[in-house]
Amino acid sequence: MKPEIIAIMPEASILLGLLIMTLVNFFRHYNTPKTFFTLSKLTLVFALLSTIIFYNRSWFPTVFENTAYTSLFKSIIYLLSLAWAYLSCKWFLNKNISSFSYYGLMLLSVLGMSLAVSSLNFLALFICLQGTFLLNWFFIRIGDEDEEEKHQASNRFLGFAVFFALLFAAGCGLLYMRTGDLEYADIYSHFSHTSKLVWIDYAAAGMILAAMIFMLGLVPFHFWYIDVIGVAVLPVSGFLSIIPLFAYVACITDVVLNAFFPVWNVFRPVVVIFGIMSVGFGVIGANAEQNMRRLFGFSSLYHLGIIILCLSAFDDNSVLSSFIYMLVYVLAMSGVYTGFLGIRSKGVYLSELGTVSGFSEVRPYISAAFLVFLISLISTPPLLGFLGKLSVVNNLVIQGEYEIILFVLLAVLMLAYAYLKVIKALYFDERTNSFDRVDKGVYICLTVNLILVLISILNPKYLMNDVEAMLTTIF
Repeated sequence: MKPEIIAIMPEASILLGLLIMTLVNFFRHYNTPKTFFTLSKLTLVFALLSTIIFYNRSWFPTVFENTAYTSLFKSIIYLLSLAWAYLSCKWFLNKNISSFSYYGLMLLSVLGMSLAVSSLNFLALFICLQGTFLLNWFFIRIGDEDEEEKHQASNRFLGFAVFFALLFAAGCGLLYMRTGDLEYADIYSHFSHTSKLVWIDYAAAGMILAAMIFMLGLVPFHFWYIDVIGVAVLPVSGFLSIIPLFAYVACITDVVLNAFFPVWNVFRPVVVIFGIMSVGFGVIGANAEQNMRRLFGFSSLYHLGIIILCLSAFDDNSVLSSFIYMLVYVLAMSGVYTGFLGIRSKGVYLSELGTVSGFSEVRPYISAAFLVFLISLISTPPLLGFLGKLSVVNNLVIQGEYEIILFVLLAVLMLAYAYLKVIKALYFDERTNSFDRVDKGVYICLTVNLILVLISILNPKYLMNDVEAMLTTIF
């Protein structure tokens, strides 16, 4: 078999899975949510295995390249998508509605993210990353609850997403005018060897970085994310909160190190300010919310801010530290959203704090899991969150950013207060609702997640050593 064919197997398997899923939807008369989950599961498993096996094969090496770095991020995206696809099926079974649109969009999104992570060319990155991001408009509209509010939020999202996509395209156009090419290596060479850069050079880089930061959802571009997770159905809200982060961070890291690094010092202070604003706005917003999904959405801003503050130096230590923190955060947030799938009353999934009061009386295991994940998110030892925060603080000490360390540690105290509201509602408020029986799959996933959060800190070798070797291939 030719190397090119072998290298494209992960992406080809996703395309094949999408084709089969579409044919099944049109020609098979009786389909359940499990039908499309099964097809998605098989597709993602095959993509994951072929990525791991052929991690260093590239099918179009001038545009897409697979390395240990890209394969690490792609494998995590596939694995998280597989786990969330399984949990999402529980929601669709409960609602008894078709899951074809959801799983089809999930596979398309995963395909775009996979290609974007491997991109070596800004045109390819634009098509894959922006195309994937614009798919979120269809994602947001899934379901039949709060239709008017949902449509308004999706249209607001589409307007801003199109604007920043055009901004990204304009940046690519300016780069092409200046260099005659859009490959990362040629752009890096242009910024490195041009004796006098002009404003167009900085504008082009700034436009592309602004569009990518918008997709990441940092303050002041966070409005779309908070808006969307409050109205989207639970499977969509969880997917957008857990999985795309790895693709966006991988692409930003690749672009900065391999294209914009010679001029990064011009943009770094602005990005650091965005990171600080995200930490501050995140904890303030979390304390002001009574809706748990929006509360955790604002807390995500805090964690995103820490990730970008740590990553901003773009050296080997900062890339490793930010990755460890990101992985720890996603593990805990995955547990939180798994817990959301277990909070249901009369078929309705609850998210307001007032509706989950006294939940621990009838579902002590899920409530205890929430407690563990919240403690991990505020980085309290001995849980895995402590390892992530320790890695970030160590990196900031190396950079000499002592003021930022103090700000981050003070902010986490405010975030802990927001999490205490959740604990109070679950454990100490009087129960006002009856709660439905929880699917055993939710308990299984919670248990696996708890094991990862509880015991990984006992043997952090894989995070500190093995992952470092894969991440350093980006340099």
